[in-house]
Amino acid sequence: MSFEARRFLTAALVISLFIQTHIAGYGYAADRPKIAFSSTRDGNSEIYVMDIDGRNQVRLTDDPADDRDPSWSPNGDRIAFVSDRNNEADHIYVMDSDGGNLMRLTNEAVSWAPSWSPDGKKIAYTRGRIGNQLWVMDSDGGNQTQLARVGLNLHPAWSPDGKRIAFTAFRAGWPEIFVMDADGKNEQKLTQHMTASGHPSWSPDGQWIAYESLDGAGQFQIFAVRTDGSDLPKMLTRNPPSKWRPAWSPDSGKIAYMSVEPFPVQKETIHLMTVKGKHLKQLSEEHKGSDTYPDWYAPVGWSVSPAASFVTIWGKIKTPASDRR
Repeated sequence: MSFEARRFLTAALVISLFIQTHIAGYGYAADRPKIAFSSTRDGNSEIYVMDIDGRNQVRLTDDPADDRDPSWSPNGDRIAFVSDRNNEADHIYVMDSDGGNLMRLTNEAVSWAPSWSPDGKKIAYTRGRIGNQLWVMDSDGGNQTQLARVGLNLHPAWSPDGKRIAFTAFRAGWPEIFVMDADGKNEQKLTQHMTASGHPSWSPDGQWIAYESLDGAGQFQIFAVRTDGSDLPKMLTRNPPSKWRPAWSPDSGKIAYMSVEPFPVQKETIHLMTVKGKHLKQLSEEHKGSDTYPDWYAPVGWSVSPAASFVTIWGKIKTPASDRR
Protein backbone atom coordinates (compact mmCIF):
# COMPACT_ATOMS: atom_id res chain seq x y z
CA MET A 1 0.00 0.00 0.00
CA SER A 2 1.37 3.39 -0.99
CA PHE A 3 1.97 6.21 1.48
CA GLU A 4 -0.88 8.23 -0.04
CA ALA A 5 -3.26 5.29 0.26
CA ARG A 6 -2.28 4.70 3.90
CA ARG A 7 -2.74 8.39 4.67
CA PHE A 8 -6.16 8.38 3.03
CA LEU A 9 -7.19 5.24 4.95
CA THR A 10 -5.99 6.73 8.24
CA ALA A 11 -7.92 9.92 7.61
CA ALA A 12 -11.05 7.95 6.76
CA LEU A 13 -10.75 5.94 9.99
CA VAL A 14 -10.31 9.11 12.05
CA ILE A 15 -13.35 10.72 10.43
CA SER A 16 -15.39 7.55 10.94
CA LEU A 17 -14.40 7.40 14.61
CA PHE A 18 -15.32 11.06 15.06
CA ILE A 19 -18.72 10.56 13.44
CA GLN A 20 -19.47 7.47 15.53
CA THR A 21 -18.46 9.26 18.73
CA HIS A 22 -20.53 12.30 17.76
CA ILE A 23 -23.56 10.13 17.03
CA ALA A 24 -23.19 8.20 20.27
CA GLY A 25 -23.30 11.46 22.17
CA TYR A 26 -26.80 12.10 20.86
CA GLY A 27 -28.28 8.87 22.16
CA TYR A 28 -30.92 7.04 20.20
CA ALA A 29 -31.85 9.79 17.80
CA ALA A 30 -28.92 9.73 15.41
CA ASP A 31 -29.07 6.42 13.60
CA ARG A 32 -32.66 5.44 12.78
CA PRO A 33 -36.31 6.44 13.32
CA LYS A 34 -37.69 6.18 16.85
CA ILE A 35 -40.88 6.75 18.82
CA ALA A 36 -40.71 8.24 22.30
CA PHE A 37 -43.57 7.45 24.67
CA SER A 38 -44.63 7.24 28.32
CA SER A 39 -45.20 3.98 30.16
CA THR A 40 -46.39 2.94 33.62
CA ARG A 41 -45.03 -0.61 33.28
CA ASP A 42 -42.60 -0.07 36.16
CA GLY A 43 -45.14 1.33 38.59
CA ASN A 44 -45.16 5.01 37.63
CA SER A 45 -44.97 6.91 34.37
CA GLU A 46 -41.50 7.10 32.78
CA ILE A 47 -40.14 8.08 29.35
CA TYR A 48 -39.16 5.33 26.93
CA VAL A 49 -38.06 5.10 23.29
CA MET A 50 -38.58 2.28 20.82
CA ASP A 51 -38.03 1.46 17.16
CA ILE A 52 -40.98 2.24 14.92
CA ASP A 53 -41.86 -1.46 14.77
CA GLY A 54 -42.14 -1.58 18.58
CA ARG A 55 -38.82 -3.34 19.17
CA ASN A 56 -35.87 -2.28 21.35
CA GLN A 57 -37.89 -0.48 24.00
CA VAL A 58 -35.51 1.42 26.28
CA ARG A 59 -36.30 3.36 29.45
CA LEU A 60 -34.75 6.85 29.64
CA THR A 61 -35.98 8.27 32.95
CA ASP A 62 -35.99 6.78 36.44
CA ASP A 63 -37.69 8.91 39.07
CA PRO A 64 -40.48 8.40 41.63
CA ALA A 65 -42.36 11.24 39.95
CA ASP A 66 -44.49 10.82 36.84
CA ASP A 67 -42.58 11.62 33.64
CA ARG A 68 -44.80 11.76 30.54
CA ASP A 69 -45.73 13.49 27.28
CA PRO A 70 -42.34 13.35 25.48
CA SER A 71 -41.60 15.61 22.51
CA TRP A 72 -38.53 15.13 20.26
CA SER A 73 -36.45 18.10 19.19
CA PRO A 74 -36.32 18.35 15.36
CA ASN A 75 -32.71 17.13 15.12
CA GLY A 76 -33.40 14.34 17.59
CA ASP A 77 -30.73 15.22 20.14
CA ARG A 78 -33.13 16.21 22.94
CA ILE A 79 -36.52 15.25 24.35
CA ALA A 80 -38.80 17.63 26.22
CA PHE A 81 -41.29 16.10 28.64
CA VAL A 82 -43.60 16.85 31.56
CA SER A 83 -42.83 15.86 35.16
CA ASP A 84 -44.07 16.57 38.68
CA ARG A 85 -40.66 15.97 40.23
CA ASN A 86 -39.70 17.28 43.68
CA ASN A 87 -43.32 17.03 44.82
CA GLU A 88 -44.21 20.06 42.71
CA ALA A 89 -46.78 20.78 40.04
CA ASP A 90 -46.22 19.67 36.45
CA HIS A 91 -43.34 21.43 34.70
CA ILE A 92 -41.48 21.01 31.42
CA TYR A 93 -38.05 19.43 31.45
CA VAL A 94 -35.60 18.63 28.67
CA MET A 95 -32.94 15.92 28.44
CA ASP A 96 -30.59 14.45 25.88
CA SER A 97 -32.10 11.68 23.79
CA ASP A 98 -30.19 9.11 25.86
CA GLY A 99 -31.65 10.46 29.12
CA GLY A 100 -28.66 12.57 30.19
CA ASN A 101 -28.24 16.28 30.99
CA LEU A 102 -31.67 16.84 32.54
CA MET A 103 -32.75 20.48 32.80
CA ARG A 104 -35.95 22.10 34.04
CA LEU A 105 -37.35 24.77 31.70
CA THR A 106 -40.45 26.17 33.45
CA ASN A 107 -41.00 27.48 36.97
CA GLU A 108 -44.09 29.68 36.72
CA ALA A 109 -47.43 27.90 37.23
CA VAL A 110 -48.33 24.45 35.87
CA SER A 111 -46.80 23.82 32.43
CA TRP A 112 -47.39 20.87 30.08
CA ALA A 113 -47.89 19.66 26.47
CA PRO A 114 -44.52 20.79 25.00
CA SER A 115 -44.13 21.08 21.22
CA TRP A 116 -40.84 22.00 19.47
CA SER A 117 -40.68 24.49 16.62
CA PRO A 118 -39.24 23.00 13.40
CA ASP A 119 -35.99 24.95 13.79
CA GLY A 120 -35.53 23.70 17.36
CA LYS A 121 -35.27 27.21 18.79
CA LYS A 122 -38.70 27.42 20.46
CA ILE A 123 -41.06 25.25 22.49
CA ALA A 124 -44.78 25.98 22.59
CA TYR A 125 -46.66 24.66 25.61
CA THR A 126 -49.79 24.90 27.74
CA ARG A 127 -49.70 26.81 31.02
CA GLY A 128 -52.30 26.37 33.75
CA ARG A 129 -54.73 23.65 34.78
CA ILE A 130 -57.99 25.59 34.87
CA GLY A 131 -57.31 28.75 32.87
CA ASN A 132 -55.29 26.99 30.17
CA GLN A 133 -53.38 29.28 27.84
CA LEU A 134 -50.73 28.82 25.15
CA TRP A 135 -47.20 30.04 25.73
CA VAL A 136 -43.94 29.86 23.82
CA MET A 137 -40.38 29.95 25.12
CA ASP A 138 -36.83 29.55 23.90
CA SER A 139 -35.57 25.97 23.97
CA ASP A 140 -33.51 26.82 27.07
CA GLY A 141 -36.58 28.11 28.93
CA GLY A 142 -35.97 31.81 28.31
CA ASN A 143 -38.31 34.48 26.92
CA GLN A 144 -41.58 32.89 28.01
CA THR A 145 -44.38 34.66 26.13
CA GLN A 146 -48.14 34.14 26.09
CA LEU A 147 -49.82 33.61 22.71
CA ALA A 148 -53.59 33.02 22.48
CA ARG A 149 -55.47 35.02 25.14
CA VAL A 150 -59.15 34.41 24.35
CA GLY A 151 -60.96 31.46 25.95
CA LEU A 152 -59.11 28.32 26.98
CA ASN A 153 -56.31 27.00 24.76
CA LEU A 154 -54.14 23.89 24.97
CA HIS A 155 -52.29 21.14 23.02
CA PRO A 156 -50.12 23.32 20.70
CA ALA A 157 -48.56 21.74 17.60
CA TRP A 158 -46.22 23.59 15.20
CA SER A 159 -46.74 23.43 11.45
CA PRO A 160 -43.85 21.87 9.49
CA ASP A 161 -42.80 25.29 8.14
CA GLY A 162 -42.92 26.89 11.59
CA LYS A 163 -45.34 29.61 10.51
CA ARG A 164 -48.47 28.38 12.29
CA ILE A 165 -49.56 26.56 15.41
CA ALA A 166 -52.56 24.23 15.67
CA PHE A 167 -54.21 23.86 19.05
CA THR A 168 -57.31 22.82 20.96
CA ALA A 169 -59.55 25.69 22.03
CA PHE A 170 -62.69 26.18 24.13
CA ARG A 171 -64.63 29.14 22.78
CA ALA A 172 -68.31 28.33 23.29
CA GLY A 173 -69.20 24.85 24.41
CA TRP A 174 -67.08 21.91 23.21
CA PRO A 175 -63.36 22.11 22.39
CA GLU A 176 -62.49 22.32 18.68
CA ILE A 177 -59.33 22.46 16.56
CA PHE A 178 -57.95 25.91 15.68
CA VAL A 179 -54.86 27.24 13.92
CA MET A 180 -53.10 30.60 14.28
CA ASP A 181 -49.92 32.29 13.19
CA ALA A 182 -46.87 31.47 15.29
CA ASP A 183 -47.12 34.90 16.93
CA GLY A 184 -50.70 34.24 18.08
CA LYS A 185 -52.46 36.29 15.37
CA ASN A 186 -54.99 35.34 12.67
CA GLU A 187 -56.81 32.63 14.58
CA GLN A 188 -58.96 30.27 12.47
CA LYS A 189 -61.38 27.53 13.54
CA LEU A 190 -61.02 24.31 11.51
CA THR A 191 -63.59 21.91 12.99
CA GLN A 192 -67.31 22.08 13.74
CA HIS A 193 -67.90 18.79 15.52
CA MET A 194 -69.79 20.34 18.46
CA THR A 195 -68.18 17.62 20.57
CA ALA A 196 -64.82 17.06 22.28
CA SER A 197 -61.87 17.38 19.89
CA GLY A 198 -58.18 17.72 20.64
CA HIS A 199 -54.49 16.82 20.26
CA PRO A 200 -53.77 18.06 16.71
CA SER A 201 -50.87 16.61 14.70
CA TRP A 202 -49.72 18.07 11.35
CA SER A 203 -49.04 15.96 8.28
CA PRO A 204 -45.44 16.42 7.07
CA ASP A 205 -46.61 18.33 3.96
CA GLY A 206 -48.55 20.77 6.16
CA GLN A 207 -51.84 20.12 4.33
CA TRP A 208 -53.69 18.09 6.97
CA ILE A 209 -54.11 17.90 10.72
CA ALA A 210 -54.97 14.63 12.45
CA TYR A 211 -56.80 14.85 15.77
CA GLU A 212 -59.17 13.01 18.09
CA SER A 213 -62.90 13.59 18.42
CA LEU A 214 -65.94 11.82 19.82
CA ASP A 215 -68.07 9.89 17.35
CA GLY A 216 -71.83 9.38 17.55
CA ALA A 217 -71.39 6.35 19.84
CA GLY A 218 -69.40 8.25 22.46
CA GLN A 219 -66.05 6.74 21.40
CA PHE A 220 -62.99 8.79 20.56
CA GLN A 221 -61.83 8.26 16.96
CA ILE A 222 -59.07 9.74 14.78
CA PHE A 223 -60.06 12.36 12.20
CA ALA A 224 -58.17 14.57 9.75
CA VAL A 225 -59.00 18.04 8.44
CA ARG A 226 -57.40 20.28 5.83
CA THR A 227 -55.29 23.01 7.41
CA ASP A 228 -56.95 25.72 5.33
CA GLY A 229 -60.45 24.63 6.40
CA SER A 230 -61.47 24.02 2.78
CA ASP A 231 -63.07 20.62 3.33
CA LEU A 232 -65.05 18.68 5.90
CA PRO A 233 -63.10 16.50 8.37
CA LYS A 234 -62.34 12.93 7.32
CA MET A 235 -62.99 10.11 9.77
CA LEU A 236 -59.95 7.80 9.76
CA THR A 237 -60.96 5.19 12.34
CA ARG A 238 -64.23 3.55 13.30
CA ASN A 239 -65.57 1.08 15.84
CA PRO A 240 -64.55 0.59 19.47
CA PRO A 241 -62.31 0.95 21.36
CA SER A 242 -61.55 4.66 21.73
CA LYS A 243 -58.47 5.99 19.95
CA TRP A 244 -56.75 9.30 20.59
CA ARG A 245 -53.51 11.30 20.64
CA PRO A 246 -52.56 10.81 16.93
CA ALA A 247 -48.93 11.38 15.90
CA TRP A 248 -48.19 11.61 12.18
CA SER A 249 -45.05 9.80 11.00
CA PRO A 250 -42.30 11.84 9.26
CA ASP A 251 -42.68 9.70 6.12
CA SER A 252 -46.35 10.80 5.78
CA GLY A 253 -47.73 7.27 5.46
CA LYS A 254 -48.50 6.28 9.06
CA ILE A 255 -50.11 7.57 12.22
CA ALA A 256 -49.32 6.33 15.72
CA TYR A 257 -52.09 6.63 18.29
CA MET A 258 -53.26 5.52 21.73
CA SER A 259 -56.05 3.02 22.25
CA VAL A 260 -57.76 1.93 25.46
CA GLU A 261 -58.93 -1.58 26.22
CA PRO A 262 -62.57 -1.95 27.31
CA PHE A 263 -63.68 -1.87 30.94
CA PRO A 264 -62.63 -3.30 33.38
CA VAL A 265 -59.06 -3.49 31.99
CA GLN A 266 -58.86 0.06 30.58
CA LYS A 267 -55.22 -0.36 29.71
CA GLU A 268 -53.82 2.10 27.14
CA THR A 269 -51.63 0.83 24.32
CA ILE A 270 -49.85 2.39 21.33
CA HIS A 271 -50.80 1.32 17.82
CA LEU A 272 -49.80 2.10 14.25
CA MET A 273 -52.13 2.60 11.29
CA THR A 274 -51.99 3.84 7.73
CA VAL A 275 -53.42 7.26 6.90
CA LYS A 276 -56.47 5.43 5.56
CA GLY A 277 -57.16 4.12 9.06
CA LYS A 278 -56.02 0.56 8.34
CA HIS A 279 -54.61 -0.93 11.54
CA LEU A 280 -51.03 -2.15 11.11
CA LYS A 281 -49.89 -3.39 14.49
CA GLN A 282 -49.79 -2.82 18.23
CA LEU A 283 -46.44 -1.35 19.23
CA SER A 284 -46.84 -1.74 22.99
CA GLU A 285 -45.36 -4.74 24.74
CA GLU A 286 -47.55 -6.98 26.86
CA HIS A 287 -47.27 -5.76 30.46
CA LYS A 288 -49.53 -4.56 33.26
CA GLY A 289 -49.02 -0.84 32.70
CA SER A 290 -50.21 1.58 30.02
CA ASP A 291 -48.19 3.05 27.13
CA THR A 292 -49.18 6.57 26.11
CA TYR A 293 -48.20 9.83 24.33
CA PRO A 294 -46.30 8.57 21.24
CA ASP A 295 -44.03 11.07 19.43
CA TRP A 296 -41.92 10.40 16.32
CA TYR A 297 -38.36 11.21 15.37
CA ALA A 298 -36.70 10.38 12.07
CA PRO A 299 -33.32 11.44 10.66
CA VAL A 300 -33.39 13.90 7.77
CA GLY A 301 -33.97 12.14 4.46
CA TRP A 302 -35.52 9.03 5.96
CA SER A 303 -37.77 7.51 3.24
CA VAL A 304 -40.04 10.51 2.86
CA SER A 305 -43.19 9.79 0.89
CA PRO A 306 -44.49 12.16 -1.81
CA ALA A 307 -46.17 15.21 -0.30
CA ALA A 308 -49.40 14.55 -2.16
CA SER A 309 -49.78 10.97 -0.95
CA PHE A 310 -52.47 11.71 1.62
CA VAL A 311 -54.58 13.70 -0.85
CA THR A 312 -54.24 10.92 -3.42
CA ILE A 313 -55.18 8.27 -0.89
CA TRP A 314 -58.36 10.09 0.04
CA GLY A 315 -59.53 9.82 -3.54
CA LYS A 316 -59.17 6.05 -3.40
CA ILE A 317 -60.40 5.04 0.04
CA LYS A 318 -62.51 1.89 -0.16
CA THR A 319 -61.45 0.29 3.14
CA PRO A 320 -64.52 -1.18 4.87
CA ALA A 321 -65.08 -0.38 8.53
CA SER A 322 -64.65 -4.05 9.44
CA ASP A 323 -61.00 -3.81 8.40
CA ARG A 324 -60.33 -0.96 10.78
CA ARG A 325 -59.54 -1.20 14.43
